[in-house]
Amino acid sequence: MSDHSEATYKGWKIDVQNKSVRCSNFCFDITSPKGQSHHVEMAGDTEQRALERAKEMIDLEQAVDDYQDES
Repeated sequence: MSDHSEATYKGWKIDVQNKSVRCSNFCFDITSPKGQSHHVEMAGDTEQRALERAKEMIDLEQAVDDYQDES
């Protein structure tokens, strides 16, 4: 396994990194198409779980944006 992997989801860039912090083995950064980024230090025990969490966070960010656009 490499130290990090990259993916794209709904136009967002995901960078999952192998980094042990407390009870977690992975962290991730997500970057929106507009360039806004977020870092999550404790993202999961496996690379797959960290990627799933990144996608969940992207879905949440988009839901918040959609809600704010409706207001």
